Amino acid sequence: MKIIILILGFFVLISCNRTSKIRVKGVLSNCGHQPVYFEKVDVFKVKKIDSLVIKNNCRFSFSTTAKLPDFYQLRISENKIISLLMEPGEKALISADLNNFGNTLIIKESKGSILLNELLKKLEITKSKLDSISDIYNNSINESIKENLVEVYKEIIEEHRKYSIAFILDNLSSLACITALYQEINPQTSLFNRTRDIQFYKLVRDSLSQRYPRSNHVVVLKANTDRLLDDYTRRKILSLAGSENYILPEIALPDIKGDTIKLTSLKGRYVLLSFWASWNEESVNANLKLKEIYEKYRNKGFEIYQVSFDKSVNQWNRAIKFDELPWLSVNDSAFPQSIIALNYNVNNLPSNYLIDKNMETILGKNLSSDELNNRLSELFN
Repeated sequence: MKIIILILGFFVLISCNRTSKIRVKGVLSNCGHQPVYFEKVDVFKVKKIDSLVIKNNCRFSFSTTAKLPDFYQLRISENKIISLLMEPGEKALISADLNNFGNTLIIKESKGSILLNELLKKLEITKSKLDSISDIYNNSINESIKENLVEVYKEIIEEHRKYSIAFILDNLSSLACITALYQEINPQTSLFNRTRDIQFYKLVRDSLSQRYPRSNHVVVLKANTDRLLDDYTRRKILSLAGSENYILPEIALPDIKGDTIKLTSLKGRYVLLSFWASWNEESVNANLKLKEIYEKYRNKGFEIYQVSFDKSVNQWNRAIKFDELPWLSVNDSAFPQSIIALNYNVNNLPSNYLIDKNMETILGKNLSSDELNNRLSELFN
């Protein structure tokens, strides 16, 4: 029995090793003793794995091990690079004529690499069209022709956007979607640069985070998407707060006595809208500093409306009494599914907004105790 178990373990080990190996091989015609570099494309840098000089038979072969799908490349020269997206255990067969590289490159068996190169090829075609339009535009003196060229230029970009959106929706389980998101029309213009494009970043982030949570590419994408969402929400709140007849999202929550207190009931005073939780040490420390500021300005027209995200009302009550918090305290036990946290883009605790008397203007966000003290000093003096 022990022998059988050992044999099975041996075969499992061989199988695991086999599935983690990546192989890249093929033929590059007209190579002329050309050096070829096999590299891993990490998020922020390219790492050399291996290299060789192709002999007269023009054949090459590389291999490495991997635990996750990742980006690789064969670099023949600065303008001859073969991009690859490979799964552990996958093989890529490549052929190309170096004298006609772009038109003869063929990749077989690696589905991710084939998909990635379809996208890159489409982008190159689009860029070539745009360059041609730009050349005609720069050499033209006819204003009517130039206006038409501008429209054609926009149409080409829009066509590529539609292609890329379809590409993302059809391949949400592939890391190639990350490449699709970060396409550039030129060094100054990203393809997905519109406000509503955040939805595509979020869609890809959510899909790939479930499938490859440990991938460095996915981790960075998630951080970038979270930043974009944070910036978008912040801009939305700030811009809307400055618009005519706009009132910040209402908050109506129970206080320690069970009475519902509305944020808008404080209109006419400067209000610090503060978010905290008794289980968050930074929040508790920030509250102790806030007490001094509150005592200094409370009789001048300043109030604190503090929202707790404690799930336990009893724990929240005890914390308020223990630290003797003198301001308006309300509780939102729905956190982390809180609509209020979503409306006010609360991603970290503690968090705050300083709101003007009219409830239409945000004067500051996430102010430290010193920043808040200085700002209130300016307002009341």
